[in-house]
Amino acid sequence: MNNLLESPTQLIRSRGLNLILTASDVHASATELIAALILQAPLFVVAGSGWLPTSELTDLLCKTASDVTSVLNRLYTSRASTCYQLFDELGSRRSNGEPILVLDFLHTFYDSDIPLPVRLFKLKQCCRELTRLAFYRPVSVIAQDIHTENSSDDFLSVLTSVADKTFSLEAQFEPVNQAVLF
Repeated sequence: MNNLLESPTQLIRSRGLNLILTASDVHASATELIAALILQAPLFVVAGSGWLPTSELTDLLCKTASDVTSVLNRLYTSRASTCYQLFDELGSRRSNGEPILVLDFLHTFYDSDIPLPVRLFKLKQCCRELTRLAFYRPVSVIAQDIHTENSSDDFLSVLTSVADKTFSLEAQFEPVNQAVLF
């Protein structure tokens, strides 16, 4: 498994399905990844949860780009709050165009209000759509492994079975400086 922070640009250079596994919340690292990718090419981001980088991304780009507006104009986003919406988003994407990054891919499949067999069926359908899209362009999926009752292993194994490459993305921790009292 490769460490993604060493070479994030390989995600937009060749077509295929890249799986980016995380063990924890990686919003800061994902924001850095999105910034690095849109500095080079247009990017379509599908959020599988409610989180999309907004002000954090703009602040980060202000430090690295001279024309932030033109760089941000390369970013296209959509959100899916259920596994049904995620399938619709992926299914409605044409098979050509900019690279795709799916954030929090497995998040919608942990919704216990939807029966487990239905969630697994929708996951397999989404994986087929990811494979279809990855045949023509680079597709990257960020998935956090959340352990729940017997579904997590099934979800992750279905997703890893369709991935061409697997990377890891770990949270970046800022050092805490404490003032000396004495």
